[in-house]
Amino acid sequence: MQVWGAQLTSPTTSLRREPWPLFGGCSESTRDSCCFLGSQKLLCKAQCSQVSHSSSTRDAAHLQKEDKNSCVDRLTSYLHVQTLRDFPVEKLFGEVVLVRLDSVILLDPLGSCNLSLKRTLSTIKYLYKAGAKVLLVTSWDPVLQSVMPVLNSTESLADYLSPLLQAKVIPVNGVPCLTSFMKEEWVQNDIILFENLLNFRGENANCINFSQKLASGAAVFVNDSFSMSHKIRASTVGITRFCYASLAGFQFEEELMQLKKMTDTTRRPYIAIIGGSNFLRKATALHLLASHCDGLFLVGKLSFQIMNGLGIPVPSCLLERNATKEVLQLIQIAHNRNIPIYYPTDLWCLNSNNNETLEIFDSAELLSGLSALGWTPVDIGPSTLETISSLIPSYKKILWIGPTSYDTTKEVSVGAIQLGQILDKASHNSCDVILVGSAACKAVKGISDSSSQYTTFENGSIVWEFLKGRILPGIAALDKSYPYKISWDDVFSDPEQPLFVDIGSGNGLFLFQMARNWEGSNFLGLEMNEKLVIRCLQEVASAGKRNLYFLSTNATSTFRSIISSYPGQLTLVTIQCPNPDFNKEQNRWKMVRRMLVEAVADLLQINGKIYLQSDVESVLLGMKEQFISHGKGLLVVDGDDDGNDQIENPFGVMSDWERHVLDRGDPMYRTMLRKV
Repeated sequence: MQVWGAQLTSPTTSLRREPWPLFGGCSESTRDSCCFLGSQKLLCKAQCSQVSHSSSTRDAAHLQKEDKNSCVDRLTSYLHVQTLRDFPVEKLFGEVVLVRLDSVILLDPLGSCNLSLKRTLSTIKYLYKAGAKVLLVTSWDPVLQSVMPVLNSTESLADYLSPLLQAKVIPVNGVPCLTSFMKEEWVQNDIILFENLLNFRGENANCINFSQKLASGAAVFVNDSFSMSHKIRASTVGITRFCYASLAGFQFEEELMQLKKMTDTTRRPYIAIIGGSNFLRKATALHLLASHCDGLFLVGKLSFQIMNGLGIPVPSCLLERNATKEVLQLIQIAHNRNIPIYYPTDLWCLNSNNNETLEIFDSAELLSGLSALGWTPVDIGPSTLETISSLIPSYKKILWIGPTSYDTTKEVSVGAIQLGQILDKASHNSCDVILVGSAACKAVKGISDSSSQYTTFENGSIVWEFLKGRILPGIAALDKSYPYKISWDDVFSDPEQPLFVDIGSGNGLFLFQMARNWEGSNFLGLEMNEKLVIRCLQEVASAGKRNLYFLSTNATSTFRSIISSYPGQLTLVTIQCPNPDFNKEQNRWKMVRRMLVEAVADLLQINGKIYLQSDVESVLLGMKEQFISHGKGLLVVDGDDDGNDQIENPFGVMSDWERHVLDRGDPMYRTMLRKV
């Protein structure tokens, strides 16, 4: 085994149509750096430096915290999704809920001992016991069907699921939608299972018409097929356009939580064992791992790229073309952070003249010319494994991603099996072990009586896409939850005061004036445009306002999770001048959806009010209709406006756009609703 570490020898749209305010100021940042000093004992010494802040005020400090948590971390902000666990269970009763399942998990040979299967079944049982009408959809390819006879028909799969769920599962063939069977056949205690989704071209094409049929009659969508997150499918992405709530099931939630831990460095030192090939395609992900981990051990064909980048002669037949630049960038990152890069010193090799002859060769010996004599590397050797075994006890977190073998077409897995045994031992010594890809998961399967001590991702493609910084469409399609707990005592000087929420607060000038006029109330702006929110927060800190705050979020899906924790009462909610495209049928789901309306209706105090305003009459009427129809009978037009949609502005404070519209002589359309 060779190690290198110390020396480098080679080179969104805002809802308000208002101009941005001319706010000044900027925020400072904090940097943490960790490096290994020494390559044998691997003693980790953390060196942390903190940039001094230009202001020591409490507001400025809180602003910096907000900038770091809510606005800057764009890479993972979409990972915070609404989960079935956090969705109000009483809202499930009587609703039609469509659940997207993972057929591989359903048919795992470990059966009820499989924790993933238990969580998947728990999702269905939870909905069933809550009184929801449950529809199940899944997909399986011909290969899976050939090894799993239970997948020969929808009927056989339904028979398999019924005893697992302890409920009658009715198979339904044809296009998956409620109109494909007689509703009178749907007994209250039955669960519906639709035909294999891959039988319909609209599934893989994410066809909007197929998505709409799939969602027909379903109010809530629950995705419990995390393995499909990197793909755009009608049953995981398209369907969310037509359901009022799109949630993560229990199994999806668990795997998403584990994915977030991939870049978590709270447990250190942290080493990544990275195998496989295609350095160029994985370069971005490898650079990210080098930025988070405290050591890298490259195996498989990737190790040849690193050895070549470090100046070790490697035959061109073992190298990937056009990858040199990315290899040197990875080495530079490791050099800057002073972390070691390891590569194998010996390899199992196969004789091309006799496919049954295996021998162990020193890496340098192999690279110097043995490959020309017909020897091909197939896996890491015992000396390399012995070194890994000696290194592992020094680490508290280990990621193994990609196969250790050099030729995936050869049935040689000696190195993988022994590495699996090493990591199994580490997991029993309180080390966090993350296994990614079928090779890593297969290597440890059956070694231990229980796999609960591991975090496993059999579908390595999802993890690689995530590490590359790409948004996973199956996750992005789900409704969002506000990702951080709000300390209301830090936000407002008196969090018991009545709360005024402006949804789509834009540049915030309306709220700034309201907060100045009404010191006895607290004002909160919810705005999707992160840049506007940052500017508003800087101005809040500069002005020293303690009854005004802004959050960067999509209020449509996060309103409930944010406002429900507020200790005071919600007295007023405003939505002013949303984008006119809202009123188009295909865009109606984007903002004033049933989820938002119900959350406002639930959280608003009795006699609390909702103020709606637009310069487009059809938009105002559309919003008003949504609130009345989905307000559960709790919302009525306030008696003061007598149903007139051209009432006067009740606040005496106008937004920039409102003033612009009135100055040009056009009317504003307004209505006030009240909770009874």
